[in-house]
Amino acid sequence: MSAGKASAAKLNAAQRAAVEHEGGPLLVLAGAGSGKTRVITHRIATLLQRGTRADAILAVSFTNKAAREMGERMAQLVGPRAASKLVLSTFHSFGVRFLHEENRALGFDGRFVIFDQSDALGLVREIVRREGIGDRRLDVGAVLGRISLWKNAFVGPDEVRPSGREYDEAAREVYPHYERALAAMHAVDFDDLIVAPVRLLQQSDHLREKWRGRFRHLLVDEFQDTNRAQLELVRQLVGPLRNVCVVGDDDQSIYGWRGAEVGNILHFERHFPGTTVVKLEDNYRSFAPILAVANAAIAQSRGRRHPKTLRATRGAGPKVRLCTADDTLAEVALVTGEIREEVRGGRRYGDVAVLYRSNQQARLLEEELRVEGIPYRVFGGTQFFDRKEVKDAIAYLRVALNPHDSLSLRRIINTPARGLGETSVERLAAYAARVRVPLATALDRAGEVPGLGATAQRGAAALGAALRRARGGLQRGAVVEAARQLFADAGVEQSLAQIEGAEGTRRRDNLAFLMRTLERWEREPGRGDVSELLNRLSLRLDREEEQAGDRVTLSSLHSAKGLEFPVVFLVGCVEGVLPHSRTTDPKVTDASPTDVDEERRLFYVGVTRARDLLYLTRALRRTVRGRVAPLTPSRFLDGLPLDACEPFEARGARQLDSAEVADMAKAFLDQLAAKA
Repeated sequence: MSAGKASAAKLNAAQRAAVEHEGGPLLVLAGAGSGKTRVITHRIATLLQRGTRADAILAVSFTNKAAREMGERMAQLVGPRAASKLVLSTFHSFGVRFLHEENRALGFDGRFVIFDQSDALGLVREIVRREGIGDRRLDVGAVLGRISLWKNAFVGPDEVRPSGREYDEAAREVYPHYERALAAMHAVDFDDLIVAPVRLLQQSDHLREKWRGRFRHLLVDEFQDTNRAQLELVRQLVGPLRNVCVVGDDDQSIYGWRGAEVGNILHFERHFPGTTVVKLEDNYRSFAPILAVANAAIAQSRGRRHPKTLRATRGAGPKVRLCTADDTLAEVALVTGEIREEVRGGRRYGDVAVLYRSNQQARLLEEELRVEGIPYRVFGGTQFFDRKEVKDAIAYLRVALNPHDSLSLRRIINTPARGLGETSVERLAAYAARVRVPLATALDRAGEVPGLGATAQRGAAALGAALRRARGGLQRGAVVEAARQLFADAGVEQSLAQIEGAEGTRRRDNLAFLMRTLERWEREPGRGDVSELLNRLSLRLDREEEQAGDRVTLSSLHSAKGLEFPVVFLVGCVEGVLPHSRTTDPKVTDASPTDVDEERRLFYVGVTRARDLLYLTRALRRTVRGRVAPLTPSRFLDGLPLDACEPFEARGARQLDSAEVADMAKAFLDQLAAKA
């Protein structure tokens, strides 16, 4: 028996039904911890056994980490050779692949650059400043967020209707400038990586048939997180055979705030009539009390089309611990005290996670953990490719390769300092606009720029020469040699060498790591154009390079999705925190019942991260600006099964007798009843 068949024998009945589905649209509703990745990988293995070519199978996930792990599992299942031919991708990396092949249809000259979130924010900030839009308090992130939502809804700059809301109006004014600037720089943002392929596929029968013919089977993971544009991309890629399999869980749809539409999975059958629906409800992760709490909480959610009830294959375990503290300071002290007790009992720090609704809650937790000497990591912190010196180095390479990329040039034009302050840069930009050349070309003509001082002229000329020299090497594929020369000529290495202490060492190490990345790419057989490498670096969206070691994990509930831990503390289970106040406050004009439903799903996600032991903690009061305010228990605690929960007094404190436990439980439930 092959490895694939032997492993397939371990599938349960529902998993096997999904894996062996013959053809046509398939919707797999996979509850938390139900083995969805096993289903996807075994379905791919089954398709290969039935004779489908590996390169005719496209499997799409949301993160590079998920795509990489899928590749590793497929290699174990069908062998490295077959696995290497599969097209395992994220939505965005598929978009890069598509646009590299079809970019001339966009009007580019064969090369384009990808603007990450930081680049896009910088561009919006520049437009706001240049055009005098809004005031200094304008949140450019909120403006970009609205543009992103419009793009993913296929609403163009000339199609946005006035709303009268301040940020909508600011974004409506910025949007056309933003799109024109991207086009002028031969650039796309992350939204374009999905939206542009969709538009090209919609407009061209030839392209649509070409790409549909390339893939006989399409599989999509985490389908509940898709937005309208991603759904449309799936629809455009699915050919007449309609061999599409999507896997997801409507109960874990928590990204509506960034455009995800839970309706995509709830109404999948409308888009693909004749869909076979399979529900995975056997949970292999958590003990029964944890799942009893999860099931009770999510059962109150509205709009569930295919309700699921998770069943614990691991059997019974400790009850969920309901912890109440006097105030928020006492709550974090309770958490750190219990972490100590768990470690004394044999747990590792790395077995424990503390989950919270808002990043503001992490501050108190971090302070308390530091004081107590408990090692921790904040999941989703600043990552390697987000660090300033790394982004600067990549910007140098991008503008050397593509002189139209004026945003990257503005980032490094005076980094390190070379006499090109804001006034000098604006004079260079005005000259470039007047004679209609890229800003990079203006560097080479610095002597012609009115009002540019001698120091600025020398700095501009030196930078222009360094970029020109590097361009030739990059175009020949001598990336490492060109990069080293560029960083030396531009003064990058010298600037980093002058930074003393641990900070200087860290920054130099980061640049050295980037150089090793370039060296590895240069050695790759059949590598693509260097612009593909730079775009690949820009696609490091995942927060995956977390510090290793035995550390407690602090994470927001949104960031924790997809993770699991033996012990989980879900803190801040009070109204106004979970659910968040903006989803329940009548003064928030756009709050709606569906927002509260998403908050309930977020609570459900937090609960189902726990394998062995779950703490739900809350404070009775908090102090705001010197005033004490009472706190109400979260509505999500209402209706939890009493036989799966227990009021819990932190260890190390005086133990309660049975009467006190009963009184505490009654008081807890009375508060919930009063709230209802």
